[in-house]
Amino acid sequence: MNDDFYFKEIIADRDNERLDRFLRRNYDSIRLSALQSFIRSGKVLVNDKRIKDGAFRVQIGQRIIIKLQGNADEIIQRYGRTAPQHIPLEMELDVIYEDGDLLALNKPSGLSVQPGTNISNRSLYNVLLGKMKEFFFVHRLDKYTSGVIVIAKNYEMAKKLSELFSSHEIEKRYLTLVKGLVKSGMDIKASLDGKYAFTHIEPINFFTGYTLLEVQIFTGRKHQIRRHLSSIGFPVIGDDLYGDRDENEIFRKKYGLEGYFLHCSELSFVHPLKHTKLTIKAALDKERANILGKL
Repeated sequence: MNDDFYFKEIIADRDNERLDRFLRRNYDSIRLSALQSFIRSGKVLVNDKRIKDGAFRVQIGQRIIIKLQGNADEIIQRYGRTAPQHIPLEMELDVIYEDGDLLALNKPSGLSVQPGTNISNRSLYNVLLGKMKEFFFVHRLDKYTSGVIVIAKNYEMAKKLSELFSSHEIEKRYLTLVKGLVKSGMDIKASLDGKYAFTHIEPINFFTGYTLLEVQIFTGRKHQIRRHLSSIGFPVIGDDLYGDRDENEIFRKKYGLEGYFLHCSELSFVHPLKHTKLTIKAALDKERANILGKL
């Protein structure tokens, strides 16, 4: 048996997620029963503190590791479950900013950030596997949300960026096409899942029966933009979960829209290591730009 093996370090990317669910999501090659056993036996550390309660809530930016004896092959052989192994995916990336510590991409719509149920190896995670030795996701975009996504290249940057996202010190702007005519800008301050949520919208172009909005979010609740816009009667085009399915079907058949029309157009923040203001912008993809042209 070898010395202590520190299983891969993961930076928490969601606030108030249960520890057991966090481990299941990030250590998908390990059996669930083994992960639960690791927690009970004190082998899981959060910011170097042993946590034995699976219901413990992790916070964005916290460092989670599993401390075990043995090397990686021994761990997988002993605790692994039968599952597809993550393999690199060949795909050209649209790099919009890069330095020694972080990478920013214009993520295409339809590409999940991480592997999961029914996603297998077709994710941004798999694309980066073949291009980078080390990387950390510090925030997420939903599968059909395109635009700016920032990836840390090292632990120090991951921690600092996670803290910026957690403290809402990163300005986030989106473009979205909605059903209906939004005549003026407005603030939406409607709680989501019992938590405060704040969205600001501004109309920037009008079409017959539709409005192109610029959206700024000041909190990061699940599906915040789509839920808030639906709640005031202006659902995002293509959103079957909260929107108008009949309208969405028209856009699929007439314009070939896949997914929903939501694009992260800009992230702006103070670079944690260079201490200079950094604004990263991503152009709208051709599919959605063509739809606007046809409208």
